[in-house]
Amino acid sequence: MLAADFEVRRRLFSVRVRLQLESGQRLALVGPSGAGKTTVLSALAGLLPLDSGSIVLDGERLARSHPGAGGIRLVTQEPALFPHLTVRENLLYSRGADAAAAEGLAGRLHLTPLVSARPRALSQGERHRVALARALLSGCRLLLLDEPFAALDRPLAEELLELVVEEVDRLPGGAILVTHQLEDAQAFADRVGVMVRGELAQVGSAAELALRPASPEVAALTGYRGWLRGEAGILAVHPERLADGGPGERISARVVSCRPFGTRFSLDLEAEGRWSGRFRQHRTEPAQPGEALELYAPDPVVYREEALDG
Repeated sequence: MLAADFEVRRRLFSVRVRLQLESGQRLALVGPSGAGKTTVLSALAGLLPLDSGSIVLDGERLARSHPGAGGIRLVTQEPALFPHLTVRENLLYSRGADAAAAEGLAGRLHLTPLVSARPRALSQGERHRVALARALLSGCRLLLLDEPFAALDRPLAEELLELVVEEVDRLPGGAILVTHQLEDAQAFADRVGVMVRGELAQVGSAAELALRPASPEVAALTGYRGWLRGEAGILAVHPERLADGGPGERISARVVSCRPFGTRFSLDLEAEGRWSGRFRQHRTEPAQPGEALELYAPDPVVYREEALDG
């Protein structure tokens, strides 16, 4: 189990984190660029010294700077393989790496035909798989993933994410993923943490964050795209959480534009009456500009005016 409670001071603000990760759990951290997500992983990996607090892994309190200690392994966007070594040699480079375990993992990650190749002969996705395998084979108890697939095409990134989840479930410890992609966080994690300016603004299941975001900042990061003003406050509108019938908060609106959105349509709408403001809806049927619609937001999320202005 991981128990982390620490502070790392940065130039503009401090990153303060308190979190626990049970064995076998997967946590994803999402947030805007510069919110402190990578700082959290770097501190957990021992690459940044703590200004205060502690990191405890399986009952062992780690030093404030502990690169590579405690079985914590970090995988980043850059695979950083040894270019002069083959895939097999890269996998077995870590002290204590087991040849039989490496062979089994290479098979599960579809690397077996490549074990004699050197990194320059591999595709970007293949290099990422080798980097992941090397981390897992090096006595990994906590796997840290800092947007490792951000530069990959979406289909390949999704495939590798599925492989990561399967391998993490084999670990005695857990894993933390930093990502800008909410769908990756939802697919990967048991729990999702939203970081805003160095703080964990909310931690919960993907469903909890989507249905009951604790603040407008969390709502924006979990897919809400409309902020309608009314006497009751600010109604946060999610484009996927609008229905043509009740129950829920009724929103009268007029279509501003309609455009294709994958296999559906994305409507830009202007609220009229009780609520005012622009918002968006994704739906299966198109609508014409100027058309009037009556929509319903089930289990509405409403904030006080000052929450949005602040």
